[in-house]
Amino acid sequence: MTKSNSILHRAAALLAALCLLASMALPVYAAEDEGTFFVASTETIPADGNTDNDADGTGTGVSVPDTETVPEGTAAASDESKSETEISAPDAGTIPSGTDTSDEAAGTPLAGGVTGSENPAPADNAAADKTADTDKTGDTDKTGEDFTGSDDEASFFNEGNAADDRTITAGNAKESDIALCAGDATVQEGTKYTFYFAPPDSWKDSLSESSTLTCSFKRGNNNSDPDGPKYGVRETTAIRTADSTKDGRPIYQVDVYHNNDDKDSLCPYGGFVWVKFALDNDHWVQMNGERKNNECWMFVKDIADKCLDGNKLNANAASDYDLSKWVPYADIIPKHVRYCGQEMVLLNNSSETLDSVTATFWEKDDNGDFKQVGNSQPTGVLQTNGQAVIKIPTDACAYVSFQKADGTSYIGGKQYFNFYNDEDPSDNIAVFPYDPVTRYCLIYKGDNDVRWSAPGSKTVYFDATFSDMSYKGDAATTYGMPDANGNLWCYITSDDSSKPAITSQMARDGTSEIWYVDVPQGYTQIRFASWAVDGTNTANNGTDTVLLTIPDLSKPCFYADTSDDVIYQGGNRGGYWDELGVVRDVEKGKKGENGETKSIVDLESKTFKPQSNTKYISTTLYDYYTDYELNGNNRNTYSSNEVNTQRSYVTFEQFDRALSNYYKQYADINKKPINYPLYTGHFQPNNWGSAFSGIASNLNLYGWSTTEDDTYWRFIAVNNSAYALDDNHSGEHYKDTFQGLVGNQMKDGMPVMAGTDLAEPHFNEAFLTGTNAEKAVLGKVYKDVSFPFTQKPVFTQNEGDSESKAQYWYFDSNERSLYLKQDNATSKYYLEATKTGTSENPIYTDLNSQNRGSDNSTEDNKNNNQSRGYGFFPFNQKIMEENRNVNKYNYGFGAKLQFDFTLTDDGKVVVGTDENGKDIKVPIKFFFSGDDDVWVYIDGQLVLDVGGAHGKASGLLEFGSNGTDNIVTPYVSSNKAGGATYTTPANNKTVYFNGSPVTFTKQGKILDKDDKTKEFTLDKGTTHTLTMFYMERGMWESNMAVAFNFPDHNELQVEKQVDLSSVDEDFRDCFKDQKIFDFTIQNLATHYGKEDAVQPGTGNVENAVVDFTASGTSIHPATTDSTDYIFALAPDPVQTNTGKVLHWFAPYNDLNSAYRDKRYGILQLKDSIDLRQYGYLTFQIYVEGTTNLSLSNLYLELLDENGKQMGSLGKAGLNGATFGSVTLVPNQWNTVKLSLNKMNAVAGFGDNVKTIRVGDNYERHIYFKDITFVPKTVPDIKTGFTTEQDKIPDYGSAESGALQNAKYAKYTSSVDGVQVVDDQGLFVLENGETITFNDQFRRGSYISLKEILDPDLYETKWTVYENGLPVTSMKGDNVSTVKVENQNKSLEKQTATVEQPNDGRTENKGTDAEQKDNKYDGNKPSNANTIVFRSYSNPDESGDSLTRLKVQYINKVKTGGLIIKKKAAEGEPLTGTYTFKVTFSDVGGQGLEPGDPIVKYYPIDMSDPKADHTVPITGIPVGTRYTIEEEAPKDGSHLQGVTLKGNEKNAHVVNNTTVEGVIVENDAGSTAPKMTATFTNTKRTLIDIAFTKLWQDAAGNDLVSAKQPKKIYIQLQRRLENSTEENPWEAVKYPATGSANYVIVTPTPDGWKYPFKGLDQHPAENSGTNYVYRIVEGTVDTNGNFTAKGSSITIGGNTYTISAAATLTGTTASVTGGTITGGSGEIVLTNTLQDPKFTLKIVKKGTTTNGDGTETQTPLGGVEFKLEKLTEPSGGGKPQVDDTYDFGNGKKGSITGTTGNGGTIADNPFTNLKAGSYQLTEVKTAEGYNLLSKPIRIEFTTNGDCSIDGVVDNTHVTQDGNTYTMTLTVLNRKSFELPHTGADAPSLWLLIGLPALVAVLLVLVFRYNKKGGGRQ
Repeated sequence: MTKSNSILHRAAALLAALCLLASMALPVYAAEDEGTFFVASTETIPADGNTDNDADGTGTGVSVPDTETVPEGTAAASDESKSETEISAPDAGTIPSGTDTSDEAAGTPLAGGVTGSENPAPADNAAADKTADTDKTGDTDKTGEDFTGSDDEASFFNEGNAADDRTITAGNAKESDIALCAGDATVQEGTKYTFYFAPPDSWKDSLSESSTLTCSFKRGNNNSDPDGPKYGVRETTAIRTADSTKDGRPIYQVDVYHNNDDKDSLCPYGGFVWVKFALDNDHWVQMNGERKNNECWMFVKDIADKCLDGNKLNANAASDYDLSKWVPYADIIPKHVRYCGQEMVLLNNSSETLDSVTATFWEKDDNGDFKQVGNSQPTGVLQTNGQAVIKIPTDACAYVSFQKADGTSYIGGKQYFNFYNDEDPSDNIAVFPYDPVTRYCLIYKGDNDVRWSAPGSKTVYFDATFSDMSYKGDAATTYGMPDANGNLWCYITSDDSSKPAITSQMARDGTSEIWYVDVPQGYTQIRFASWAVDGTNTANNGTDTVLLTIPDLSKPCFYADTSDDVIYQGGNRGGYWDELGVVRDVEKGKKGENGETKSIVDLESKTFKPQSNTKYISTTLYDYYTDYELNGNNRNTYSSNEVNTQRSYVTFEQFDRALSNYYKQYADINKKPINYPLYTGHFQPNNWGSAFSGIASNLNLYGWSTTEDDTYWRFIAVNNSAYALDDNHSGEHYKDTFQGLVGNQMKDGMPVMAGTDLAEPHFNEAFLTGTNAEKAVLGKVYKDVSFPFTQKPVFTQNEGDSESKAQYWYFDSNERSLYLKQDNATSKYYLEATKTGTSENPIYTDLNSQNRGSDNSTEDNKNNNQSRGYGFFPFNQKIMEENRNVNKYNYGFGAKLQFDFTLTDDGKVVVGTDENGKDIKVPIKFFFSGDDDVWVYIDGQLVLDVGGAHGKASGLLEFGSNGTDNIVTPYVSSNKAGGATYTTPANNKTVYFNGSPVTFTKQGKILDKDDKTKEFTLDKGTTHTLTMFYMERGMWESNMAVAFNFPDHNELQVEKQVDLSSVDEDFRDCFKDQKIFDFTIQNLATHYGKEDAVQPGTGNVENAVVDFTASGTSIHPATTDSTDYIFALAPDPVQTNTGKVLHWFAPYNDLNSAYRDKRYGILQLKDSIDLRQYGYLTFQIYVEGTTNLSLSNLYLELLDENGKQMGSLGKAGLNGATFGSVTLVPNQWNTVKLSLNKMNAVAGFGDNVKTIRVGDNYERHIYFKDITFVPKTVPDIKTGFTTEQDKIPDYGSAESGALQNAKYAKYTSSVDGVQVVDDQGLFVLENGETITFNDQFRRGSYISLKEILDPDLYETKWTVYENGLPVTSMKGDNVSTVKVENQNKSLEKQTATVEQPNDGRTENKGTDAEQKDNKYDGNKPSNANTIVFRSYSNPDESGDSLTRLKVQYINKVKTGGLIIKKKAAEGEPLTGTYTFKVTFSDVGGQGLEPGDPIVKYYPIDMSDPKADHTVPITGIPVGTRYTIEEEAPKDGSHLQGVTLKGNEKNAHVVNNTTVEGVIVENDAGSTAPKMTATFTNTKRTLIDIAFTKLWQDAAGNDLVSAKQPKKIYIQLQRRLENSTEENPWEAVKYPATGSANYVIVTPTPDGWKYPFKGLDQHPAENSGTNYVYRIVEGTVDTNGNFTAKGSSITIGGNTYTISAAATLTGTTASVTGGTITGGSGEIVLTNTLQDPKFTLKIVKKGTTTNGDGTETQTPLGGVEFKLEKLTEPSGGGKPQVDDTYDFGNGKKGSITGTTGNGGTIADNPFTNLKAGSYQLTEVKTAEGYNLLSKPIRIEFTTNGDCSIDGVVDNTHVTQDGNTYTMTLTVLNRKSFELPHTGADAPSLWLLIGLPALVAVLLVLVFRYNKKGGGRQ
């Protein structure tokens, strides 16, 4: 086509479009009545062969006139065809009622008009494909963006190109299918149909590519106007496609539009009289329509998507109708050749390199085996954003595989992709529809994340879950979206006018209700339709949407509305956008006109004011959504007032389909049928008008049968009130119940379907709110609704009878119209009636609650036009007066009423006395009357069955006694065959309710659930729970009356709620089902005397005390190869105690609890202990030290016989598991009590405990004893029934006159049933739990209630309620019972850390009788916060009135968070996506996580340079431990380091790769986390160097930990590998440049280790030269300056030599000594302790005694000492002198030294002595002095100890480094002066001298022994 021609064509097309847009077609409407549809004097188009068609639901056939064989007025097709047969055509354009002119009847087209065995799109489209020579490598920046946005527009839009005049196709349509747009402005309206023609072989020589074929057809007829504008012959051009038949003939395409009664439409009536194709006058064929009743007609739906085979027709003649000659398009063309020669692309959009992938194409042979087509095509290595082009072979093929480099796995996880989308997916085959423009690229983001699309495109999804249903037999338009054949199209446009619009058929995601299309980049709007939509301006009864803007979502999905009411009213289908896969919730998804959240039910919001004399029952309401409501609409805006049609009968079609799927799924999985499936709506039987069977195939409900068999009648009987399962199938059972629909026991608080354990879905909150096959919110659940009951003697028959004296709590919908409302202060829900009338004659009903019949009547014409009365319609309040209609009523809802009750001993209540003073009693009763289903359970047992979709029916429970137990008897007004479980005649038992008799015909018997031979009984004196389920599901009337007279109680409730509003969703389950909130309660009875509480039992289970000394019990530390670890029996640390205890010790601190496996103390029991019998574990613990022990660091674990663990999981301690608060004071025994139900367990943990493990994170000595398993308490429930105040326990307070623990006070828990307060006054609650103390505290007594607070984790507030309302003031004037301190004091939302519940009131003393035996002094307790258990609004209430108080504690969880930041190394931009794994444990500092730690992943995309590249993590409970780790990057970068900013004291970096910390609370008023962890990555080559320190003694043995220091300082140093020795080493600041130039290493149980991670292998600017790394050890001064030491270092007085050695962890590096170059490795520094050296410093002094007895010491010179080394003889004995010992310097055997004038030895030789034994001998002394009598024994040890003659001397020893100097002072006395030689009186000298000499020797010996051998 030339450029000029193109312009002319476009101008012409634009003009045509303007003309068409100016004329709009009006639909044809036909009147109908109950008779036969008949039009006189007309010819009618015959029906489509279905003469029984009953589309109007009347069951009437179609009258067809008996017309002549050849109708008049039939024009010839052409002047040259005079001989052709004349064909009948419809007259007047009127379509018989049997002819469906809807789009479905006409045949909804597939894309381009082709059905697909190969593709839901048309078969091979060579024209569209082969001209689409798109440059698949046009993505020049390889980012996957702007792939189709080049100037060429991928050659589709080049001037002169044959495809120039069309828009882009999606590959599912051929060239001629392409929607007109851009230059072709003509947009036809209606539904598009496409058919084809293959000319016969005989035309071959006359055909050329430029040949023009025409297609003409007769559209209808009219006798009076046979060639009128809507009936005559029309002609169009058949466009040649690029496809050919299998035998090579060209194929031509014709598009027509069916638009009812539109004269400009090529197909105004959905078909043709005949169709003709012509080349010229000599080449034409024609096929006539099917002849019926002398008329001919060919439906366009029957020929759509088919090809008329010219070889099968008569040449140049008309052929008779033969649909077999219209061949499915896919069957006439070659298979799997459409895309031959096209291209595919594999794009690596992951962050990692993709090794070479091999692409191979395949085709299946006749046996279904895969055969390779063409050569395999390797892609080569694909970097991130790299792509490879793959050519589709020219031979037929439908499969492609992408095999990964490993040769075994495939991209996408499946071996083959079927790109023709013509088979179902299987285990090894994925399917998709290839398209050369929008779906040709396999985008790989990871092994499990691949999709076929176009680079830069976005997949848009359509959820047809609600829009797909057929409305055949229900509406004129019979299909929704997709069409009846499952086809869905879309029309895509761009804001960029240069981008032409796209019409594309959408693909279905497997068998789901999800359709999808890939939208090319730059396209921003989309319109969905059930036909090949090619414009933006039509609306066809919900078969299309408006043009929608595609939202900025990750996976945008349009959630299409249901068909009600657009399929009836017309218009475009609505819906809303959200992410694919979320739960469909229209109230959240759709917004109002002003952006507000949609509200399906309008509730009045006002202040709730509880009424006096009213009992409020906690109720749950369930609202089920009709189809109209599922679209977000309010029922009172419904547009239709029609009645007695399917539209008004079955308004819950989608809800019923969901119910059906729910039943079917259970039945399929469990191989067990649901015998009585319950549905919502009105289901007409076949013998009534508008029978449900007319639309049943649309819903395909489980349990329905198309034939009137037993299944059919069961369905009708269960879901229609009138029918029973009797032989006659009679329909007169409107008020009869159908029993046995549900099981006899509840499960998880819900009724179950009969014979199954499947929860009845109408009361299954999970089902209603999204856990269903539709993944949609199907209704709304309103919890904790206050349902009001008032009192009245409603069973009075005659005034003065016993029932006239009996007050019943009751509700009757005929008296009160209750509507659901919401309290604007608390947001809680309540039911309330609006009061009108006068105060004397109040009216509580209104017209919005009038019962109505199916005909909208409020009077019953079958019952003397009596008023139908008023019903229970809680959602009807906002119906406006002008809108009141049965179709606007909010039918379909349920209610669950639940309350606790007790029974008297005989099951009766006293209502008065007779004239003889005898008690008048009436039975305790529970009564119901109304419709539909009602089931009443007591303690989970079904006791009253009033089930079925029935009219007003009644049920009654009467209680009594069999002597030992209470019993209950049920009655029902009537039941019908097939559903009668009560079979005993009730002898027409009658009661009068509100003056009207109610008769019961059947009586039932309740059997024990465990023993069916016994009657169901109720323990006396026990609190029971009654649960009533009520359901309105059968439409029309909704009556409800309830009455009961259970005895009432004074009650105190305590409720615990946890406010999780600021907590991350993933952590909220941590606060569910956990008994973690401890309370104490005390009581002071102010009136009456002593009354003991009944002590509970233990179920005959004794305490189990662990015997440490029992035979077979094993006690040992986990680490047995080191004496550093202790776990053994030891004496009691309290010396006055006897007996053995367990002693535990482990060295080092393990603050991260990483080495528990080494630190455990393990106690293995001889016999296992069955935990099922026990509730608590207690033990005593003693801790040595000065600080309190933290429970978060102490762990105790229980292991079952298979080693599965319970308690202290992960890194959790015992915090959170204790019963009550525990403070562990050091140096004394402390008692710890653990609640076993608080101790989390791993999956599969058994109940039999065989092993107990204990330990602590700190290095300290801990002792354990008295480990005892304590049984659960079993309340004594045989307490009898009483409300007498003096019989209520006083807990010992009456005698003491002070607050006492409410020991053994009994309460009923909403979770655990009946429990008791323990002996310490403790009880424990969980989130959402409410406990009720019934008659456990005397009125007027003081109650001190305290929660044991955890202010670190919670902000706690409390509120006191009276009768459901918070107490904001209290009555104080004119009150006699109490003194009120402050009448305006509010008890609402008070902060618990300031004050626990305290009302400031003081109870007054009572009468003498009341105060007898009670020591209350009239003063409020001063030592505690208290409330007075008495009404606040009416404290002087009478004895018959009741006190109902509740204290609610709300704990708001404190939260914090952290920020993860990703940073690139300086000058190195990063573009990948980085994922961080954060592991959370010890949640809340209490180990609250239910099982394994919580692991979350957070990606950070670095591709946007403007982003801050942070992930804020918020909402984490305070105290939670966390670990942050970066997943291995896939872009070739490496983690260089981690730094922390803010809150560093609660977080630290481990190994420079991981962050560990504890969450702290955000600053007040701030949501910003305090701590930021920055992970820096680099693409430079990084290495890791591990440091290890080893310790040895001098002999090379490992040095015990006690001799090692507590810490050392090391420095990492580096220099370039080409450096000389003179080049200095550079200190590496680690882990970051701002760090110190050294690191501190401390020991761990794993040794002395420190990892240096992420070190540069080489300088950034010089990749060719590596760094050399080494590690040196040194010291740090007080200023923080590091000094490296060389080969030795002194630490703590010990000298060590240092040796370094390095090893490699890779092969690229090298080591030299202790250095590493060019890679990763380990450097080990070994410190060898050097034996100390010793110096002996001798001081020699002489001593003389003065005359006054004092002594004088004088240094002596010239004294010589000899030192010798001693050795132990091998055979034992005294040490001997080692004559061979080498002292050095050539001195062997001994060394000597002589003192100088100062008494010391100059050049002291006694140095550098080694450890050992020596002897010092004085060999020469000063003149006049005596020598020492014997040598001095000296010993030096390797520990530095010095001793003399065995006595250690530390006083005279100094240390300098590794040298110890001992100073030894040796004292000598002068010798006696002897006389000159001669004989002068020798005897005298002998007499004097000898005794003196002996005395001196004795003195010397004494001194030597006393002073250490003569030294000082």
